[in-house]
Amino acid sequence: MRPAEAARVGQLTLAAYDTYGRIDGPYRQDLGDPLRRRDGCTALLVAELDGEVVGTVTFVLPGDEQWEGRAQPEGDAGFRILAVDPEAEGRGVGRALVGACIAAGRTHGRRRIAIVTMAWMDRAQQMYAQLGFRRRPDLDVRFPSGVGYVLTYDLVPDADRSFPAPGPVPETPPWFTEVWAGW
Repeated sequence: MRPAEAARVGQLTLAAYDTYGRIDGPYRQDLGDPLRRRDGCTALLVAELDGEVVGTVTFVLPGDEQWEGRAQPEGDAGFRILAVDPEAEGRGVGRALVGACIAAGRTHGRRRIAIVTMAWMDRAQQMYAQLGFRRRPDLDVRFPSGVGYVLTYDLVPDADRSFPAPGPVPETPPWFTEVWAGW
């Protein structure tokens, strides 16, 4: 993302999230101001159609500020705040952004991508499932805006050998603040 694109990226991110649900509070400020997170991630990517910015995603590695302090097994990568302008949905923008994150994970020598998607983000979950992401309900967490589903995507064939096997699924997912330090 170039600095001149920041206002557009913030606007389309809020529009995308507000189409399917709503996130309020301090996190909404992060969604609407990509300059606040740009320096704390490995890459803040944009997608363009016909010269117009229509999508964005924040690619992160452990150690990035935008990784949010989650302790992940060595070999993880992730992405957050994937958003597509509602007017551009259905044109492959989200898939292209996820593909760019998968490629970046491989370029950085990672073994798995782990992401969190909100339970109310049905359309995103469908896309992730079609792309090969698997839900890990044993890792789900709660946020003020609802339950976050943890999804993983193996970047290498033997990725499962490098990460803990799925554990028991809690009756109620714990608060993210209680578990992220122990991931």
